[in-house]
Parts: sequence; structure tokens; C-alpha cells
Amino acid sequence: MALHNLRVVIFVLIAATQLIACSESPLLAAKPDLPAPWWEDVPPIIIDGDQFYGAPCTVTRVSKDTTGAQSAVVIFTAPSQLMTTCAQRELKRNYLEYDGEFIILHVDRQTFGAGAWTGERFRSADFTHWQQYIGVTWVNSEEYEAWRNVGSESTKADSIKKVEHQ
Repeated sequence: MALHNLRVVIFVLIAATQLIACSESPLLAAKPDLPAPWWEDVPPIIIDGDQFYGAPCTVTRVSKDTTGAQSAVVIFTAPSQLMTTCAQRELKRNYLEYDGEFIILHVDRQTFGAGAWTGERFRSADFTHWQQYIGVTWVNSEEYEAWRNVGSESTKADSIKKVEHQ
């Protein structure tokens, strides 16, 4: 029993010595350099004090709290499509635009094997409900953009917006 207690005491002393030696190590005291956020060099879309950044298939919202700390949340990811992949992000490019009513994400995808690129657009006015551009439609000989709610299985537009030619 005494030998067991001696082993425990020696183990505790060695562990305590290691902890003390390591706590004074400059390697542990220094904080590792964190990589810069991917959006750092991208011009933001600013709406109501929040910054929005578009990557090829996602929208990220960067908000500041009352202390000034930033938090980033992906608020939209374009639905995946069979046999495609999102394009590589171009440096310093924001894939978003804002027309005063809608934030619009421009999605670039490439089809596997074929090399063809698709150009899709998704929009939202409230950052919760998203619509996908499905093409042009005509009403009384006037051109409109047709938009369908993401997740809808209908072939018809859920909303249309008149195209203003300049």
C-alpha cells in the first residue's frame, strides 16, 4: 500500500512540474493567428447596418453586437442541382446586388463533365423567404421577370416584376 501511495505522489509531482513548466511557455501564451474571414477583401452590401456577402452559392450576413464583436451566419444556400458544383469563389467579388427592394444572389454552377456554366439568380426581400428566377413572361405585351418560391414544385411564377428597358 505504501508503494502505491508513493507512486501516486511521484505522479502528482511530475504532473504539477509539467503544468508549471508549460504554463510559462511563450508558445502556449501566444494566441495563434486566425485566418482572415473570406469576405475581408470583398465589398459588402450594407442593409440596416448589417453586411451581406455572396459567395457562388451562399449568402452570409455579418452583424455587430453592442460590443462591436462580429458574428457571421450563412442565411441562404442555393438548392443543389444534380451533376453540378458551385464555382470557385473569385477574390474580391461579391455575388450579390441590392436593388432597394430585393437582395439578389448570382449563382455560378458548372456541370460535371460537360463544362457548361449555369447562371441562376435568387432573391429575397426579408432574408427568410427566397425566390428563384425562372425566366421571362409576357403580360399584355409587356415583359416581366418570373420568380418562383424556393421549394415550390409549381411550374408557374409566384411573382413577377416588370422589366424596365432604358
